[in-house]
Parts: sequence; C-alpha cells; structure tokens
Amino acid sequence: MSESENIIDKELFLEKFEKMSLKIEQLTLEISKMREKLEKTNKINRSFGLEALKNSKPLTFAREIHGIKSPTKLYILSIRTVSELWKGRKNDFLLAIRQQEKETHMDLKALGIRIPIDDMKNLTTLAKEVLSMLYISSELKGIEVTEILRDIISQINKDGQEMVREVKENVALQ
Repeated sequence: MSESENIIDKELFLEKFEKMSLKIEQLTLEISKMREKLEKTNKINRSFGLEALKNSKPLTFAREIHGIKSPTKLYILSIRTVSELWKGRKNDFLLAIRQQEKETHMDLKALGIRIPIDDMKNLTTLAKEVLSMLYISSELKGIEVTEILRDIISQINKDGQEMVREVKENVALQ
C-alpha cells in the first residue's frame, strides 16, 4: 500500500466517521425528544387520583356525599386521610371526588386535593365556604340555619375526641 492510498483511506475513514457521528447525534436528539413527549403523555394520562385513593383511608365520621348521577356513573365526594410522603409532605386530608361505574361501583377516575392537617388557614377557608353553602341553601328553602348549625356544633363537640383519635390512628405523627 502506497503512502497516497493510505492518506486517501484515512480521509475516507474520517469522512465516514464524521457522517456516522452526525447521524448518532441526530438519533440521540430524536430519542431525547420522543422520551420527553412520552413523559409528558404519561403525566397527563396517569391516574394520580386513583393512586391517592389507594394510599388514603376513609374517615368514619366523614360520610361520603353523592352528587348528581348520570345513567351509567356515580359521583362521590369524600374526606379521607393520607399519611404517605408526597412532595415532601405527609399527614394530609384528602378531598376526593370519585367517578364510579354505577353497576359495579368500580372507581373509574378520581381527583384528589390534599390539604395538610396543620394548614389552619386553608381548612378555615374550606369550612367557611361549606357553611356558606349551607346558609344559602337554608335561606333558599326557608329553613332556620341557626338550628342546623347548633346541631352540627353539638355533634362535633360530642364526637370530637373520637374524631381526633381516628385521625391520629390514620396518620403517622412525627
């Protein structure tokens, strides 16, 4: 092999190597974009709410509230406790809205809102809004709201320690 053939072979090799490197770079970029797109799709399609339901416990003193039903679905609001660690937090109340199959009562979808048990500001706001709904409903029906509120407070005072005990059992206090 002559020196000139050797130089031509080296140049040919370097040219092919550069093309191959460029193709590898392009493939790596395409794979990265596909992976990013797949991760975004998984974030949208994953069932966060159903997973949160599995990791939570219902509270016996907080009854489920049924919403308006469709011909095939049930909609249920419940208050639960969650002790699992999530985003650096644990020991939360979970306000969950579940969509169930009407015949099988199987949970199809769920949306959960976690509120830390010690977040007095948000819990106070939530309680105020719910009581406002009760007040409005009572006014529209012509029912005396103070009697209803008196009954609710009496029941909470009577069952309060039992409620606290149940929540303490459900959460992992530090």
